[in-house]
Order: sequence, then C-alpha cells, then structure tokens
Amino acid sequence: MKILIYTLLASFIVIIAGCRWNSGINEPYFKVEKSALNWVEIRQYETEGRKQRVRLRIDGNGLVTVRDGTSALVSNSFAANTKNENWEDIRENRITISDEDAGLIFQSLVNAGIFEKPEEIPFISDVPTLSTNETSLVYVSANINNKTAGSSAPIAKPELLEQLKLVVLTFYKPQPIRKQSRPAF
Repeated sequence: MKILIYTLLASFIVIIAGCRWNSGINEPYFKVEKSALNWVEIRQYETEGRKQRVRLRIDGNGLVTVRDGTSALVSNSFAANTKNENWEDIRENRITISDEDAGLIFQSLVNAGIFEKPEEIPFISDVPTLSTNETSLVYVSANINNKTAGSSAPIAKPELLEQLKLVVLTFYKPQPIRKQSRPAF
C-alpha cells in the first residue's frame, strides 16, 4: 500500500512539474530576451509593375541586411537560373543598429502577433484572405528566444502586416530605376 501511495504521489509531482514547465512554450506573447541568436526575416514581393522584391533581415546583434531588386537572388541566395534577364538586378545594403533597438523591433513584432498560430479546426477553413487592392505580398520568418515562426502563405492579419511593412519602410530606401546604357562600339 505504501508503494502505491508513493507512486501516486511521485506521478502527481511529475505531472504538475510537466504542466508548469510546458505552460509557457506555446505562449505567443512573451518578453524578448537579448540574444545575438534572435533574428527576423521579412520578404516583400510587389505583384504589379516591375515585380520588385525586398528582403530585410535583422539579427539580434544589430546587423540589418536589406536586399532589393527583381533578381531571384533577392529572396533566394541559392537561385541558379543565371540566364534570367533580371539576374543582375540586385542591391544589398548593411546597416548596424544597437542590439537594444533590435530587441525593441523584435518585441514590437511579438506584440503584433508574429507567433500566433491560427486555430486548426478539422473541416473548417477560416483562413483570412488578402484584400483585392493589396499590391504586395509579405512573408516572415523568425527565431526569437528559441521560438520559431514562418509563413508559407502571405501574412493576412492586418495588425501584423502593418507592423511588418513599417519595419521594412524603416530600413528600405528605394533607389530610382537606372537605365543601363550599353556602350556603342
């Protein structure tokens, strides 16, 4: 009888400890801890006009990398189609900000719901749709405090979408289109 009581008591303690340890794992809102391992990558694609692409990556150490252009290399560093006419249309800028500023940006994205998971209910498809007047698609990937997020579909949540576009506009300064003139020989 004593063995049964001790076993039940030990099981109860293990269950309580497991529930308490697991309680913060799936929490989408949390306080961002300062770490050089944190990062966020935002990809924005224009659907009209020149089909401009912008990729913004912010690392926890304060390094901000902005790539833009129409080349596939903007969004895919391993692109291999060198025959594409837009292959060379890529620009890259690097900016350094303080790690505190990077932390503030990460916290604003967490507060906007970057780690919210849509409820998955079987047989019900309640996926938000994009507005018909939207001319850009925005995707995001992140690793903050060892929590990861990634969007396989364009972001449709209005608050998060506005916050992501605001972050992109903070660092992305579009340059006027330069026509390359070929020298006449």
